Amino acid sequence: MNGKDLTAISTKEFEARQQVLDVEKWLESERVGYDLCGSMDYCGNCVKAEAYPCAKAEFRKKMQVALDEVSQESDEICESTEEALTETAIEEVAEKEIANKSGQDVGKVGYEFVTILRRTFRSRLIQNLRAQDLYTELKNLLLTFSAVKSRMTQSGENFRVFGEKIAKINISGKTLCLYLALDPEEYISGKYRFSDVSDKKVYAETPMKLRVTGSRSLKHAKELIEVLAHKNELTQSSSIYYDYHCRYRTDEELIAAGEIKVYTVERKKRKKED
Repeated sequence: MNGKDLTAISTKEFEARQQVLDVEKWLESERVGYDLCGSMDYCGNCVKAEAYPCAKAEFRKKMQVALDEVSQESDEICESTEEALTETAIEEVAEKEIANKSGQDVGKVGYEFVTILRRTFRSRLIQNLRAQDLYTELKNLLLTFSAVKSRMTQSGENFRVFGEKIAKINISGKTLCLYLALDPEEYISGKYRFSDVSDKKVYAETPMKLRVTGSRSLKHAKELIEVLAHKNELTQSSSIYYDYHCRYRTDEELIAAGEIKVYTVERKKRKKED
C-alpha cells in the first residue's frame, strides 16, 4: 500500500488534513522539546517524496487497521462456527442430516421433532453466577497488561495483542474454561492441571486449556496468565477494576434478545430403556 497513489481521496482533502497534522506535530514537538517528524504512529506508512506525506501516511495507517479488524472478525466468525459444531445441539442437527442422506423420509414413523437451544457465550455467562465471578477476575487481570484487547464472539471471548491471540475464555457446560497461548509440553511435570487441545484447529493458538472451577484453579490460572505476560514481554499497568456481573435472565428473555437461538429438528427416536 505504501507509495501508491491514493486517488480515492481528493487532493483538497489531503491538503487540508496535511495542514492540520503539520500544526499538531509542531505543537507536540514544542511541548516535548524535539522534532517528532518520523515518530508519529502513522510515520511507518510515510513516503516522503510524495505530496502531503503525513496525510497519506495517516490514511494508509487507518486503512491497514480497518483491514486487520475485518480479517480478525472473519477469523472469529469461522472460529465461532467451528466451536459451535462441537456442541451437542449441532451434533443432533448433524444426526438429522445423516438420516436424510440415508434415505429416511421426513415425518416417517420412528422419528420425532426435537427443540434445540443454541446458546451464545454471553447467554451462558448470564445464567451462571459462579462463572461470572471467575470471569470477572480473569478478564480484569488480562486487561491490566499493555496492548491486550478483548472481543466477545458467539462462542467465547478472545484476548489479543497486536492481532495475536494470547488467551480465550468460554463456558463448556457449566464450567468456565481458559485457553492460553502456552506450550502444554513445558508444564507436564508441574503443579498445574490442564488439557492439551493443540490437536484442535480452533485452539491451535491457545493450546493450554484450564477448567476454572474454584479458588485453587483460579489461583493457578492467574499464575499462568502472569507467565504468559512475561513470555510476551507485556508490562502491567494500573487500571480500573470492572464488575462484569450481570442480572440473571430466563431462557425466554434471552431468546427474545437473540442470545439463544431456537431450532426444531427431526431425529430418530431413541429407544427407551427397560
